[in-house]
Amino acid sequence: MKRLFSTALLAGLIAVQCLAVGISVQGHTADKRMKRLYLFMVQDERYGYVQPLDSFEVTDGKFAYQNDTLTTRLFFLSPVFNASDMESCFEQGTYLFLASGNNLLSVSRNARGAITADNPNVKLNAQYALFTHQKDSAGNKHTLDSLDQVFYAARNRNDQREMQRIKTSTAPIYNRAYEQLRQWLDKEVERHQGSPFGLYLYYTYRLQHANITNRTDLDCARQVVEGANDEAKQTWYYARATQKLNALEQTVVGKTAPPIVGEDKGGKALSLSHFKGKFVLVDFWSSSCTWCRKETPNLLKTFNAFKNQNFTILGVSTDFKKADWLKAIKEDGAIWHQLLLKGDARKQVLAAYSIVSIPQILLISPDGTIIAKDLRGGKIYDAVQKALAK
Repeated sequence: MKRLFSTALLAGLIAVQCLAVGISVQGHTADKRMKRLYLFMVQDERYGYVQPLDSFEVTDGKFAYQNDTLTTRLFFLSPVFNASDMESCFEQGTYLFLASGNNLLSVSRNARGAITADNPNVKLNAQYALFTHQKDSAGNKHTLDSLDQVFYAARNRNDQREMQRIKTSTAPIYNRAYEQLRQWLDKEVERHQGSPFGLYLYYTYRLQHANITNRTDLDCARQVVEGANDEAKQTWYYARATQKLNALEQTVVGKTAPPIVGEDKGGKALSLSHFKGKFVLVDFWSSSCTWCRKETPNLLKTFNAFKNQNFTILGVSTDFKKADWLKAIKEDGAIWHQLLLKGDARKQVLAAYSIVSIPQILLISPDGTIIAKDLRGGKIYDAVQKALAK
């Protein structure tokens, strides 16, 4: 898994942290080699995205840390940190929950050389340790890891035939394991609902990467979050979940589409507002996104069928390199309007539409109202046909 990190504090994160009451850490270790510990905030556990926060010295096996702006959440702790070698950081570090108030840590190393951190007075940390162990078992992680190694060995030999054979023969095993894990996670989220650990589970495995398209689903999500107990509402996850839901509310079906401004293939300014008065199918994509480009035939079919009926398509690319964008347009025969997001606009537009993954395809009415979202495959054609028939 690719590990991501960022040293810049996000404005939204700062706002969330202002609600905190502070975290205090005191601890010890018997490992005399340990001279410093590095603390990271876990922003996205599923994708290994951690954000460097601070570090503290270990003197005579003892350490202490205080931060008045933090609240209960999952962290990552490591004895090493090199921005150019995050793999070493992850190999030697550990995830742990720190809670608002005092945390008494006992840090040691296991047989693999990675540290472990016991935080006995924090129930969440024990729950997390048990959960991760059970999750690995539910998802058959040991077997999948072994299969991964077989595939990687073939890849290192550049044995394309063997790679394809492994992918084909093991696909049912992976699919079965993923389905077992999904079902197990559903039960765990439900079992812990309302508690601090339940809110962590709901945010991490349900809400954080959710693409909520309608008011009904949004209201259901709010009920789960607002149904959390008082202790859960003091955690980082409540503030983050509320922030996420408020953002999603701005682009559910029935809301006005936020502005989109960029440049066309010739470098001239182009915006969504240029097409006001028409039905516009907005396709967020990137040249490096395989799934995005697989939708091109569906988009082309829809464009050719309805292009003379007050309808058009606007491709909105998140590409960083214009040459890659132009090459993909030519290769795919994407003959509709194309817009490239530039600089800060890229982040702003994606945030405004609460886009967590691409492709994201939505249909906008002539008056600028979002009338359909999360369109894929045959649903693209059907949504446009239905809208134009009214």
